[in-house]
Formats: sequence, C-alpha cells, structure tokens
Amino acid sequence: MKKYVSLILAAAMALSLTACNNSSTSGSSTGSSAAEVSQPDSGAAVTSEAPADPSDGGETKLLSNPIALNSEGDIDMDVALAYQTDFDALKASFDAKEVDPTKPVSENSNETTMEVWNYLRSVYGKQVITCQQMMGNECYEDLVFYNASNDLTAMKGYDFIFCTGSYQSDDMIDEAIEWSKESGGLVAFTWHWNVPKDIDNPAGGYAFYTEEITNFSQINAVTPGTKEYELVIHDIDLIATKLQRLESEGVTVLFRPLHEASGAWFWWGIQNKESATNEVFQKLWYMIYDRLENYHKLTNIIWVWNGQSPHCAIHPNSYDIAGVDRYYTSEDTSAAALNEYYNSCYQETIRMDSYCAELIGKESTGKMLALTECGYIPDPQGCVDNNNMWLYYMVWNGDFIYELDAAGKAKVDLNGTPSPNTKRVTNEMIAEYFGNDTYVTLRKLPEFSFGTRDIPQQIKNWEYFKIG
Repeated sequence: MKKYVSLILAAAMALSLTACNNSSTSGSSTGSSAAEVSQPDSGAAVTSEAPADPSDGGETKLLSNPIALNSEGDIDMDVALAYQTDFDALKASFDAKEVDPTKPVSENSNETTMEVWNYLRSVYGKQVITCQQMMGNECYEDLVFYNASNDLTAMKGYDFIFCTGSYQSDDMIDEAIEWSKESGGLVAFTWHWNVPKDIDNPAGGYAFYTEEITNFSQINAVTPGTKEYELVIHDIDLIATKLQRLESEGVTVLFRPLHEASGAWFWWGIQNKESATNEVFQKLWYMIYDRLENYHKLTNIIWVWNGQSPHCAIHPNSYDIAGVDRYYTSEDTSAAALNEYYNSCYQETIRMDSYCAELIGKESTGKMLALTECGYIPDPQGCVDNNNMWLYYMVWNGDFIYELDAAGKAKVDLNGTPSPNTKRVTNEMIAEYFGNDTYVTLRKLPEFSFGTRDIPQQIKNWEYFKIG
C-alpha cells in the first residue's frame, strides 16, 4: 500500500526533519477518575511550562494543568501512575450529560478553540473544508496546490508519529504552530503510535504496524500494573505536553487518535473477537480522553473519532466529529466512478455515527462527519449533487499529490516545482476544485484572531527564486 511506503520513508528521515515553513526547532468537566489524585509536588519533579508571552512581561501563560516531569525533562511516572481512569465513573458522567452536537464535548475549551468550533459548525453542511496531510519537510504538496491555484488547503494534517518511541522530534509541532499563527490555517493531528516491538526489549525498536510487533499485549495496554500500561500512560502524557505547547501558542487541534481501528493493521485496532469483547479500544480511547480532558484539562482539543466499526463505538459525549478513511483502488477514476465511491464513503460515516448513537438509544448523534483520509480529492460538485457534505476531507501525502522519479523522490523542474501526479490530480483540476465555492481553501477562511493571513515562507522563497 502506498500509504505504508510514504510513512516508512517519512519515518526514516524523521530525525533530520526541518520545519517546512522554515520555523525554528524547539525541543472543565467533572473529574471522573480518582478525583482525589491531583498533581502532587515531587522532590525531583518539575512541571511543563508554556513559552513566555511577551505581552505580559514574559510571564508564562498555562491554561491547562501543569504536567509533572522528572529531572531529565521526561514524564514523572510516579505522578503519572497515581491517576487512573475509573471507566464506570467516566461512563456515568457521559450518561448524565445530554448529547448536544452544537457544543464541543470538552468543557475546558478556550476562546480560540470556541472560535474554531463555531466556524466549523457554521460551514458544516454548506461547504467542505479542504485539508492536506503533511509529512516531509519539503512540503511539495503546498507547491503543487499553489502553482496550480495560487491557493492552499484551509487545513493541514500533522502527526505525532515523531514524538514518541525512538523519535525525539518536535518539527511537526513547530510546523503546525507556524501554519496556524503566520498563515491562519486550521490544524489537525493524528497519531501513528509507536510502541516497542518487544515490550521486554525496547532497544529492539518501535513500530505501530501489528505485523512488526512481536510482544506487546493490547489487553495489557489497558491493565494497570503491566509494562504495556506504564508505556501507554507515559506516551499519553508525553503527547499531552505537545498539545499543551500548541495550546500555549493558541493552536486548536482537531485530534484523531487511534484511527482506523476497525482492522488489525495497527496495534490499537481490533485484533480478534476477544479484544473486541474486552472493549480494549474503548478503554484505550477513554484513557486518552480522561487524561487529556479531566486530568490535564487541556483546552485546545476538538475530538475526532475514526473507529469505523461497531466494536469500536464510543459514547457520543467523548467525541465531536466522526470520520472515515477510505482509499479508492479501482482503475476507473472517472468523475462518475469517484462520485459513486465517495457517496458510499459518506453513507459509511453516517453508519459510524449510528454505531455510537445506539449506545444512548438514538438513531443519530447529529455529530459532524468527515472524510478523515482519502487518496483522491473529491469532486466538489459531486459532493453537492450526492449530498456528501463532509465537514472536511484530507488527502494523504507524497505521491497521492505529486509525481515521483525513478529514485522515489519528487519530480521537480528547474524552479523546484513538483509535477502533480496526473493519475490523481492535474493543475486544471486543482484550479477548478479550489475555485469552487463548495470548497473552503486558505484564502476563503475568515481571519481568525489567533493568526495572520500570509502564505508560508517556503512559498515566498519558491516565488522569489523562480527562473523566468
């Protein structure tokens, strides 16, 4: 699968990534779980801090709870493990609250998050937000779009893949901050969660694909007292520090953890009937949700559920957007064939919503629906004609957009302009689609309070140095 190749290539260059926009690299709901456990002081512990805000004399502004770190700057596990999710209490808190799709499920949402939320609600069902998954530092996808349309997607998708496991890179965090603050674009994050291939030998490497993992129990991952559980708690809290940094910079994140859980290809997905029966996915989702919302009280998350199976259904009060990932494999890429395909995808997102609605005795939750990954840009007119009005679509990166040469690198001209992969996109198609009123692109976004409206520095450099 091409997605697999793209991710492996991206992982190989993770440690040498630089922000694609030339950014500099840098390193309340009611508590439902062990509410009496707070963030205790630890002799060797320090706490995470947001960057200083020069507008108030350089003092640090932290909207969420400080996260306890040890003397080496890593998660203080004594503090982290003192908090455990009480699943029964958490579910009871969800049941006690009416499902209201007009409001975010988080009761912590800050002003900028509400600004983004209100915008999402205002366009849902009327327009579709364009989104592009990013991975490599060259950001060739941006160059393809800008060269064809003088415009970019309204939202970019990033990944926490390089933040856990054997990777120690914040480059995608830097990119997201710059994109939000300097271009005023929207931000989405997924998480290809790397865990030890062998929990008893972490030095043996990390992976997120099930086929590469030899000794990591999915059930142990949600069972206190196991090595897997401690690893999971560490990583959730580590991602919390990344989200907290984004929060401190005014960046709202459409967060999509545990994606594509309907199959066994990722370690967090449904591996067999036993794992589904034990509700492993649900427990893992609720642990992430509970720690980020009720323990750390982050204020900048809009939750995207991408379970894709009744076995992965979760309470509607623990997510805001339901999404489906689908890759078109037929050789028939005519508009009619693709529109028919995307119509089936949209119907699948409706079914996904109904899976969760059944938990509370409803036919629909009324949540916003999204095409959270795809291999082709949907035809905007087809979206209108078939009433496939997703909140947004997100196309995968690399050769899903641009052409590769024989060495597997982007095929570029003398100006460094990549060639679109004409099996999937053309310059004429991009110009037509981005110009359609159905699609929200960067230039069609409103001027949000959290960022200016400027094209990325990479685009400016490309335009400046162009020949002719």
